[in-house]
Amino acid sequence: MGEGDFNSFEEFVNRLNEIKAMGWVETHRNADTGVGKTLEDLLGITENNVPGPDAAGVELKSVRRSSGSLTTLFTKEPPRGKENRPLWGQEMIRELGYVDDDGRPALKVTIEPDTPNSQGFYLNYTDHDIEIKHEDAGVCAIYPIEWLQEKFEQKFPQLVMVFAQSEKRDGREYFHYDEAYHLDGFDPQEFINLMREGDITVDLRMHIKESGANRNHGTAWRIMDESELDRAFEERTPLLDRDEDLDIDVEKPPTQDKLSDFK
Repeated sequence: MGEGDFNSFEEFVNRLNEIKAMGWVETHRNADTGVGKTLEDLLGITENNVPGPDAAGVELKSVRRSSGSLTTLFTKEPPRGKENRPLWGQEMIRELGYVDDDGRPALKVTIEPDTPNSQGFYLNYTDHDIEIKHEDAGVCAIYPIEWLQEKFEQKFPQLVMVFAQSEKRDGREYFHYDEAYHLDGFDPQEFINLMREGDITVDLRMHIKESGANRNHGTAWRIMDESELDRAFEERTPLLDRDEDLDIDVEKPPTQDKLSDFK
């Protein structure tokens, strides 16, 4: 979808309603990405758009309802400073890590709430922070909620999320895009709730190279089921089958984008 293909956000929503009325549509790509590719084609969107929100500040995301897929929302290290990084980087790898298959000191683990993993890490919450803790070493890193909110809203100022039913017929997947919402505003409490319920986890992905330098692939915040992402937004406006006019401040329609990593 290039600029000008839709003259207004309402026109874009009208097209989504038309797609819903089409009913079941055979996938245009027989892979996990088929749900997004098929919707892109139906909307006339070309792939490989530049990552990040468009000028309207809105991204488009299509997901299977109850997808169960594990997706990286973003990658983000804790804020700099000893107060937020009591034990981080090389110091943490050397003290709490292990030797990987290539003989390097490493820390590549998934961290979940409350219960320590095999390396002793777990997530803890306060009213103001999300902490990466270790059962022996204590707090290793602190992510202030307000700081996370700022980073989240930079990535997702607004989001249009389209839900699809999915079924298989003779080895091919079919979609029915039957719900869509405009999402706005970060909901910190629901973000924490998603973590408490195990839907959002944190992955450490770092090792020390032979040269002695730290190699960090980025601390990944991941969601177990993309279809739960809408809970992390304060405002959730249904877009399809509406009786009243939309009251959404969008200057031009959204372009397709992906929930890709940001630094």
